[in-house]
Amino acid sequence: MEGDMGAATASQSDDNDQKTEEAYRFLHALCTDNKLRDKWKKAIEQSKNASGPDRLSYLDNVISGSGYYTSLTQVLDLVKFDEWDPQGQYPFSVENRSQQEITVYITTAKAPTNPPSLDSHSYYPIYIHVDTVAPGQSKDFKTHYASARIAVCRTSDDFPLSSHVVEDLMPDSQKIQVSANAQPATNQALNFYKSYVTQPYDPISLKFYDVITNTSTDKLSDKVAEFFSANGYPGVDIEAFTLVSYWATNSLYAFPGTYYCYEPQSSTDGFILPTSPVGTISIEDGKATYSPSSGGDSSDLTLAGSKLTTPAATQKKGIYLTGILRDISSENENNKRIILSFVGTRDGKKLIAQPDKQVAFPWYVATYDLAYTAFMTVVVVMNIHMAVHILKAIASDLVYLKNNIPKLVDSIRAWANKTGETAGPESSIGEDVDPINVDVDVDVDIDVDIDVDIDVDVDVDVDVDVDVDIDVDIDVDFLAVVDVDVDIDINVNIDIDVDVDIDVDIDVDIDIDTDVDVQPGMVRGLINQVGKWVLKKGLPFLLKNAAIYFAFQSAGQLLDAWKKADLSAINDNIQPRESTGLGLLINYMLNEKNSIQERWNTFADFAQHPQTETKSLEMAVASIQAAKNDAADNASRNWRWSTQEEGDAVSKMSQYAQNDAYKAFQELGKYTYKGKALPVKIGAGIAMRYLKKL
Repeated sequence: MEGDMGAATASQSDDNDQKTEEAYRFLHALCTDNKLRDKWKKAIEQSKNASGPDRLSYLDNVISGSGYYTSLTQVLDLVKFDEWDPQGQYPFSVENRSQQEITVYITTAKAPTNPPSLDSHSYYPIYIHVDTVAPGQSKDFKTHYASARIAVCRTSDDFPLSSHVVEDLMPDSQKIQVSANAQPATNQALNFYKSYVTQPYDPISLKFYDVITNTSTDKLSDKVAEFFSANGYPGVDIEAFTLVSYWATNSLYAFPGTYYCYEPQSSTDGFILPTSPVGTISIEDGKATYSPSSGGDSSDLTLAGSKLTTPAATQKKGIYLTGILRDISSENENNKRIILSFVGTRDGKKLIAQPDKQVAFPWYVATYDLAYTAFMTVVVVMNIHMAVHILKAIASDLVYLKNNIPKLVDSIRAWANKTGETAGPESSIGEDVDPINVDVDVDVDIDVDIDVDIDVDVDVDVDVDVDVDIDVDIDVDFLAVVDVDVDIDINVNIDIDVDVDIDVDIDVDIDIDTDVDVQPGMVRGLINQVGKWVLKKGLPFLLKNAAIYFAFQSAGQLLDAWKKADLSAINDNIQPRESTGLGLLINYMLNEKNSIQERWNTFADFAQHPQTETKSLEMAVASIQAAKNDAADNASRNWRWSTQEEGDAVSKMSQYAQNDAYKAFQELGKYTYKGKALPVKIGAGIAMRYLKKL
């Protein structure tokens, strides 16, 4: 009975969440859909003389009849109206001095609570359409809010021009003038937005992330303005950034075009690239329509909060897609474009959409996870900026917000993680399979040094079969927090047939060293450096021949281990999804469909990428050694060579200094012993010894 009640409560909560999300969509549609807005105005007018319950029921039917699974009560809760009437009691005017028609919006957020809510979307901007103002004209308006944030947009494509705060007690603020040159700041802000969300690991993007996550709310606006001024975006401030962020994730004018829809498939052998589109999405003049290839009925779509959906869609019903910007220059050097692509579901089946007719490689496997940090940070900025505006009337609320920002960010982080569950077919690469080959929760350095000396004195006509089975159980106790058990079995089979009268001394030295001295900041540094290389250049290489059983292994647990040595990584709240870039690199290196030389050449490209540090290379190599893979592990166990021969391989790499480390990895890829390429984990051991010398 208790379980049934719990399930019912969870179901009611999910239903309420969906109705709230639908209320957001309805309000957004009132801003973007002229027909719906006219229909709604007419319904408001026709029902104004009806009794309260009758009017409520009538307007509920209008909302549901328009395809939105919500109610007027939920809509009013969002905009803080007692009844629907955008015209309130606080006056303001807008004078349009530009040469283009403008649209005026009031922007708000959910009603504040006591204490202030820390839920993920409590302060996500809500736009309320007010009216348009023709060039050279002026209009008077009223708002419900004593302190109202007004957004002014270009009517032709809804692009934001400026924002203004109208205060009841500040008469001068109530007269808004839109000049002819009101656009440059938001143009520059859009340029930065595109760069940030497609290249979140670039140095300037990392600086921006640092400003957002390490600045108190009372200083954030000033710090953001300083950041933009110092980094080539003069005039851009947090207002301009939040305006274009909202436009890029909510306006169908932002990325018009035809998008080809595919249902990607996969098998145990790998990802099967779809070749025949199941439909197209046409985005034009602020409208989106899905047309199936089968010739069936088309469906209208709305874009709200990066979600492109049919009315009342869920993950299992209708079209439910998340838009993600991609810089495709890494896929094709001659095609330097930033494009919008979509990942999600149609009636529960995987669906992707892209502007190119041909799916060149399975980009959809990891795109969301690689953009995760930027995706989350943009929502954090919009929420915090609006929260400061909404809560500023009560000083104690602002103090509460300032002291609890980490909790708000955690809520948004959880939302971003949940979004990732549907934001890409085969997403969550950073969390599914335990890849660690040492029965781990590894807490710090995995330091396993095994030296086996076999001295055999053999006289004439002696056949010696030596089978050495070494089982080493190592307990690593780091600050008495975690106990790590590492079981390593090494079978050394030596058959010696000696037919001479001499002493034979055989020294077999098997040295497995994954000892990495993890210092503060190194885990984040590794994630950033791998992520930057993957997005700039590496993704198409890493997804070549990607097999399911490789692509779903991750480096997440190893990062968890290192995070305990690098306490800054714990405080930084590094998420499993952020290990995806490293996971892809490891999986590629363990994929036998790629030749050993190809693999180390690709690793060399990573090593050559600007700002790849030696310690990051050590951690990446250690990850390859620690990742569980039967084929690679067996090849490593069965490998035979002497200490001298191993040293020769290290020497071959050591001819290259730190600045030319990538050449050493290229050399490793070419290196052979008795005509055979070195197994990847043997090669990783050689690489680690080389890196330790730098």
